[in-house]
Amino acid sequence: MHRTEAVAQLKQVFSVLSRDLDEIVAYGKTNPSPFAHRTLVRTHFALMEGLAYQLRQVTLASLAQTDHLTAVEIALLKEERYALDTKGRPEARENFQTFLPNLLFTIQCYLKNHGATYQSNTGHHGWEAMRKFVEIRNRITHPKSDALLELTETDLKYVVDAASWWKATMLEMLAACAEADDYWKAKLAQSP
Repeated sequence: MHRTEAVAQLKQVFSVLSRDLDEIVAYGKTNPSPFAHRTLVRTHFALMEGLAYQLRQVTLASLAQTDHLTAVEIALLKEERYALDTKGRPEARENFQTFLPNLLFTIQCYLKNHGATYQSNTGHHGWEAMRKFVEIRNRITHPKSDALLELTETDLKYVVDAASWWKATMLEMLAACAEADDYWKAKLAQSP
């Protein structure tokens, strides 16, 4: 996939999933219910996962043929691992990573597209809320009992704090990319 296609796909996925999130937020305001709360959690998590995946695709399309990514980074961005088949031939297999470390990895690799630097604030209480949010999402997506499907006020607070951390992190990352883009454009304009 070319970078232009990857960026277009990122925008399209973000648009669809953002509309889904807007719709469930509006629905939940007029119909606050356990259903609305669970749907909000699943929908918001889908937005985060979908955007992270698309950021990895843009990074691959932009940098896979350069020396800006290592072979290990490329394999992780592709969600691949390698093993030998029964005849001793190497083959690629799926390799899904844990969401939070993969999110941080995605951000760091995406920054390379722009020659930017940024460090996600994992010391912020929002990062702990993200960890709780993942647990909540896993609990309601793979319930072991009906009690696990209930969301408490504390759970909902974690969801809100996690969503705030994620949004701030994405905006800060994009701002760092824009700043780096401006820097590199100015450098190019100065060169003979």
